[in-house]
Amino acid sequence: MTTHSHPGSLIVVHGSMFAGKTEYLIARLRQAALHGQRVKAFKHAIDNRYDPTHLVTHTQDRFDAIPVPDADAVLTQAGDAEVIAIDEGQFFRNELVPIVEKLLDRGVTVLVAGISHDAWGRPFEPMPRLIAMADEVVPRESPCRVCGEPSPYTQRMTPVNTLHMVGGLDDYEPRCRAHFTPLPGPPEKR
Repeated sequence: MTTHSHPGSLIVVHGSMFAGKTEYLIARLRQAALHGQRVKAFKHAIDNRYDPTHLVTHTQDRFDAIPVPDADAVLTQAGDAEVIAIDEGQFFRNELVPIVEKLLDRGVTVLVAGISHDAWGRPFEPMPRLIAMADEVVPRESPCRVCGEPSPYTQRMTPVNTLHMVGGLDDYEPRCRAHFTPLPGPPEKR
């Protein structure tokens, strides 16, 4: 493995839905671009909730993004970017970890945003592995919709149809531990 003379850094933004993770990514990308750095944003192709070619916050702020089918495509399309943001890291599964390592070895600053826990209340891979590697961890929690306490969990409000249940405002609610109810039954195999 070749190490870059200026190794990259990994910033992981994690928490529940509606906590401002994508907003944070967009702000960091804009700041880097203002400082003359080459930036790129990526999102998983399955995440087409608001716009298939932009990172979009729940308040409709947006930033150009490249939709990709898997983690390998992030690496092949990274080009000469100095700062790369990857939204919804959990959609890329554990295959994202070695890709992030390769980008860091190139000297790239990598920002990954993702949900901390799945709808069953378990740590949502690969986020725990990325957090363990991170140079900076940015926890983001929105208030529980039931009591207003910090909410590390995301409650699924509509029927389950797949492990990566892409959804929006009507599909999920941020919840504290006391008001979170894990989905019944085993999740599908990862």
